[in-house]
Formats: sequence, C-alpha cells, structure tokens
Amino acid sequence: MAESKKIKVLNIITLFSVGGATETVVSMAEGLNKKGYDVHIATGPNIPTEGSMYETANRLNIPVYTFENLKRAINLIDDVRIILELARFIRKNNYDIVHTHSSKAGVVGRLAAWLAGTKVRLHTIHGLPFHRYESWFVRNSFKLIEKFAALTCTKLVAVTHTIVDVMVKNNLAPREKFAVIRSGFNIDEYINFNQDVSALRKKYSLKDDEVVIGKVSRFSILKGHKYLVNAFCEISKKNPKTKLLLIGNGEIENSLREMVKQMNLTDRVIFTGLIQPEEIPSAIAVVDILVHTSLLEGLARVLPQAIMMEKPVISFDLDGAHEVIKDGVNGYLIEPENDAMLSDRILDLATNLEKAKEFGRIGKKNLSDEFSTQKMVNQIHELYTSLLQSTN
Repeated sequence: MAESKKIKVLNIITLFSVGGATETVVSMAEGLNKKGYDVHIATGPNIPTEGSMYETANRLNIPVYTFENLKRAINLIDDVRIILELARFIRKNNYDIVHTHSSKAGVVGRLAAWLAGTKVRLHTIHGLPFHRYESWFVRNSFKLIEKFAALTCTKLVAVTHTIVDVMVKNNLAPREKFAVIRSGFNIDEYINFNQDVSALRKKYSLKDDEVVIGKVSRFSILKGHKYLVNAFCEISKKNPKTKLLLIGNGEIENSLREMVKQMNLTDRVIFTGLIQPEEIPSAIAVVDILVHTSLLEGLARVLPQAIMMEKPVISFDLDGAHEVIKDGVNGYLIEPENDAMLSDRILDLATNLEKAKEFGRIGKKNLSDEFSTQKMVNQIHELYTSLLQSTN
C-alpha cells in the first residue's frame, strides 16, 4: 500500500492487560502494520494486578489511546458517554475499519463505529459473553445485548468453530455473518524452544525427577483453580514426586494461597506470580502435564502452545478445548467441575510418563500452523480487503 493510501484501523478492547485477547490484538496490529496498514488501539484504564501491554505496544510503535469511561463494569451513564466519546474519536481520525474485542468494548465500540458512519465494523469473539454460571436473567440479558450488537457490525470473527455453533444455535446471528480466525501467536518460539530445562526448573526449586503439573492463567473464579488444587490434594497423597506450578496472578491469589495452606500443600504448590507473554514458553517448558480448568474460555492459547512443546494437555470439556485436544490421544477432556475425574486423569499421566510423552509427541505432530501469527494476519488482511471492496 502506498503511504498516502494506508488503511486506518482502530482496534477497541476493554483492558490492555496481559492476556490472550490483548496479545492477539497487539500481534494483529504489528502484522498488519508490516503490510502497510495504520493500526491504532483504543482501550480502558488497566487493572494494576493484571499487568500491562503498553510497553510492548510502545516498542512496536503501535499508538494506544486510553479512555477513562471504557470500563468492564456496566454503568449506563459511563457507557453512553464512552459510546459518544468513541464515535467522536472515530470520526475525527477517519478510520476505515473499526475492529472490537472483548464483550464490553464489543458492544460500545460497535455502536460508536455505527454512529460514526464507519463502513467496515468487525467484532472478534474471544469467548462467549454469556455462560451457564450466570443467572437466567443476566444470561438472557447478555444474549439480547449481543443480538442487538451483532446487527450493528459488518462481520463477526470467532476464534473457534464452537463459538459460531453456539451463537447460531441461540439465534444471535446467522452463520454466514461469521468467519473463524484463530488467535495467533509466534509458533516458532514454542516449536523450536531449546533452552536448558534443568536450569529453568532450578528457578522454581524443582528437581529433575519431580513431575510438574502446571496451569497458566489469570487467577479469577471462572478460571477454576480450586478444582485443580482440590485434585492435586489427592494426587499429592498418591504420588509424592508431584509438584503443582500455578503460573499467573489475579484477584483470588490470596484465597488460593490460603486454600493451599489449609490443605498443608505449601511445600508442594508453587506460585510464580505474573509473567510476561515472552516468558510463557519457558514456563511451559518446566511443566510435564499442562492442565486447564477454566469454566469459560473460547479457546485458551496455552493449550495449542503446550501442544506445540510436546506437552500432554488436560482440560475441562468446554467451549473450544475439543478442537485441539483429542481425548485419550494427546490429552484428556474432563467433565467440568469433576475433581475426582481430574485427579484420576492427571495421576494416570503422572505415573505413566512414557504415555504422557507419547501424548505430547502425537499432539505436536497433528497440530498444523493454524495458530501462527502470520496465518492470522493474512486471514484478517484478506477479510478486511473483501469487506472494504464490498462497501465501495
């Protein structure tokens, strides 16, 4: 693209904290800018405990604008303000495309872009905005909001086929309005990882003969840490060589630490604290079995990341997990909230390390390049091009 004809894109996301959705937005912006786009990001004020991606964006010369009224919590006055504020900002900067991410930003951002007259308006669904752990009223209210918001955008992008199926089943948007584009990342960092694992283990005081069970995620209730800690309580009694590595931080960290203390597992459970995205390959490398117990997730990036590093993976059978985990082949899919089943499956691999390694080898062999940043960027570029052409 010629310099004078750069296509201007505004990505809108509720928070700019460390996490899969934000990392996807930054990777997408970096890749599209290399293709000649001019990509900006709008976001709300960060929650300090959740880390920040501002430094990464600044290093990549991606402009990030913070709007104080863009908040995760629903507040009618603030929400009307931010819709109008974003609409003015979009008009002033004459964006060709507005692409929203995350539930809150997805609603206010799409409405703002529609009011501003932006012709191409997209929303990526990284995870469903409603779930079974909400009350009937809240769940159905979110469905109504999402159905209305879907009417205001040109295209919906989902990171899994399962998300599309659920949205269509709930009559929130027609299937033809969706495109499935995976949340991409630098797969070479995982496939070609070659650091000394023994040295990395020493960082966490882990011995080479210990079996390390790991979980990578923000510490929040819906990430399901308590199920893994409960399961590990039983595992630790049956296999004294096991250790649990909890990678991340968040609002329930103190209660988790207290739970671990009450179970007398303080010397068996390691809390790493918040790590940066570039540290994730090193963290996964020290793990023998990667476990994911989230109750709400589109498709956690850590699952394909671990698979690419030849790690067996165990996950609750929710949302898009089954799209990368084949039960009994490269890992196990567990009935959600079933501590006993979770414990049994982890123990099966922890006491059969050759089986665990075989799961890892099969998983890596069968996973394609569909999660690569380059493939994601190319698919987004093709979609943008198609949508721009259809509006001219």
